[in-house]
Amino acid sequence: MPKSPEPEGSARLMTTTEIAKEHGVSRQTIHTYRRTGIFPAPVEGEGSTRPRFREDQVDAFFEANPKQPRKKRRPQPEQQGAPVTTTTDPRIAILSSLNDPPYNETAEKRCVPWGEAEKLLDAYRAAVLRTAADELAEDDHLLAAEELRRMADEKPEAQDG
Repeated sequence: MPKSPEPEGSARLMTTTEIAKEHGVSRQTIHTYRRTGIFPAPVEGEGSTRPRFREDQVDAFFEANPKQPRKKRRPQPEQQGAPVTTTTDPRIAILSSLNDPPYNETAEKRCVPWGEAEKLLDAYRAAVLRTAADELAEDDHLLAAEELRRMADEKPEAQDG
């Protein structure tokens, strides 16, 4: 590495680039240190407009202020509550199928016909009611459980939307 020109017996003068290379920091870091006023002041150099710094002062600065690990700019938010497993609600797929045309040759996409979609929705509704009935049965609510099972087995009437 080329040394800065200096008279015999005086401290070596270093440029920002030389400091960055020798101390393992970026030039921007040195400029940030200078802006905050904690870095040693530059020394008037001969024949150059680039700021130069005394090597002994720079070494003392980096001994007093060792390189810190990089800080994350955006701290991750603290997790709130317990982790929750996510599942896809089966009704989403059914309703999505209902909104599409029966078959699109260009997209080569086959959708669920209306009658099939109704059967899938009825099966889902019945499964939900049966699950609720089973939970009630465990709590000795036999009459309510039997009513839910009866509701699960009958087909709902069409509703006007």
